[in-house]
Amino acid sequence: MNTELPSSWCRARYVVAAVLCLLTTLGTLPLRELLDLANIVMIFLLTVFVAAVWLGRGPAVMAAVLAVALFDFFFVPPHLSFAVADGQYLVTFAVMLAVGLITSHLGALLSERTTEAESRERETRALYQLARDLGGALTVGQVAEITQLFLATVDMDVTVLVADTGKSGSTFHEFHEYGSHELNDLEKGFARTAHEKRTIVETDSLVGMGVAIVFLPLVAPEHVVGVLALAPRTDDVDRMRSLRPLLEAVASLVAITLERLHYAEAAQSSELQVAAERLRISILSSLSHDLRTPLTSLVGLADTLVQRQPPLDEGAIETAGIIRDQAHAMHHLMSNLLDMARLHACNITLNKEWQPFEEIVGSSTRLLTALLASRKLEIGLPRDLPLVHFDAVLLERVLCNLLENAAKYSPPGAPIQVIAGTREQWLEVSVGNDGPGFPAGRMDQVFDLFTRGEREPAVAGTGLGLAICKAIIEAHGGTIVAENRPGGACVRFALPLGTPPPSMEEEEAP
Repeated sequence: MNTELPSSWCRARYVVAAVLCLLTTLGTLPLRELLDLANIVMIFLLTVFVAAVWLGRGPAVMAAVLAVALFDFFFVPPHLSFAVADGQYLVTFAVMLAVGLITSHLGALLSERTTEAESRERETRALYQLARDLGGALTVGQVAEITQLFLATVDMDVTVLVADTGKSGSTFHEFHEYGSHELNDLEKGFARTAHEKRTIVETDSLVGMGVAIVFLPLVAPEHVVGVLALAPRTDDVDRMRSLRPLLEAVASLVAITLERLHYAEAAQSSELQVAAERLRISILSSLSHDLRTPLTSLVGLADTLVQRQPPLDEGAIETAGIIRDQAHAMHHLMSNLLDMARLHACNITLNKEWQPFEEIVGSSTRLLTALLASRKLEIGLPRDLPLVHFDAVLLERVLCNLLENAAKYSPPGAPIQVIAGTREQWLEVSVGNDGPGFPAGRMDQVFDLFTRGEREPAVAGTGLGLAICKAIIEAHGGTIVAENRPGGACVRFALPLGTPPPSMEEEEAP
């Protein structure tokens, strides 16, 4: 793609132009007595035009002046002298020179435009080949290698610096370098400037930089993905300036390719995460479903041993009771796993109805009578709570899980509070206790699967309760948060109120 002429040829063009004029003179000199001078002038003008098209503007101008001089010396009487016998020949010389200059200008301009068009065509073809090669690249290393091979044709040493961003894709951390030229700390600072400012940074005018480097930001449609560091192998500033559009086009192609690889990697990672999550949910669902049947049989057999007639000895009855209790606990765990799998797989259908929240509080406390028997339960429910649209069975599970956690993670005899109220278009419910609270720094993790409040808790549990609560509340379009308060902990959830049907509002009216 190097379209510049060697300096030796630039000088030789003037010699070639002079030789063309001399050859024209030698060729037409024998015809001096046979041809009219006007025809000889046309032959010299043809020589000037050939010089303009072939050799360029400068040699063509010299050829025009030299042609006038040779025509005067050899063809205008008196011959072999620059003297002019007839003053009209001065007009001939002027017209000949003017026509020669104009012809040389137009011919040279045509030649330059043709050369530029051919150069642009070559660059377009090369950029098309580069885009095709980059389209097949699968890694950043391949992108850097293809770019280096391409720019080596224009005598450029290339280093591709790919920005390492945070999870959000907007915070710059460090560069990953791909190239033969290792950048020093000062050069990396200029690369960061080009990345942050989205501007071209040149170091050719700086003292002590060694190799002059041009830093081109790789600006993709969404963000700046890196920097292209170009070190020319020559000190030709004009050539670098002429190559600037090509280099910017290469930087744009590299940026688009790097962004494509980034999104392809993100899509593949997301697809793998979805597949892994789907597999985990399927395993949980399958295990919990298959284990519930034998556990039910185990509970029945344990009850049979306890109630057997004649009765067994006290030790066997106690052992059968322990087996029954453990089977009940395992059955509860399997139920939680199955519910969690259904909620995550979105296979559960909400049976939502307009109903009072007070009934859920009452049914939940009755189910946990044995657990809450030794606790002081403080319930704060306003009398004017409106009807709420929710699934009673699932919301009962939420309240039971929160009350069970509040009882487990609080000292014996400590009070437990259940407080409900309305705020704007939300029903807000909080379940709190007096106890150690949630561990600091892990508030965002308590709703994850199999996450416990403490890393080595003394209280038995599986870490599914709060995860199930979050899934159920979010399925209702609500929100749930955990927080510490002075002397204890609290879990708050909110459900949208909506507008009950008119008939139900009339039934609730006193």
